[in-house]
Amino acid sequence: MFGKMLELAAMLLLVLALFVGLTQDKGMGKELTLLAIGSAIFYVGYLIERWAQGGAS
Repeated sequence: MFGKMLELAAMLLLVLALFVGLTQDKGMGKELTLLAIGSAIFYVGYLIERWAQGGAS
């Protein structure tokens, strides 16, 4: 369950990154930073989810 919560938080962060990129002038750096952080959080959540299921493919 914790893995799914991390994945949800990461998706919300990606939405925020898109919003920042669309609304701020010269916001590309912030957008890419938020994108990288969100992607890393999502991947950690994915790994936790796989580990909790016993490493099933």
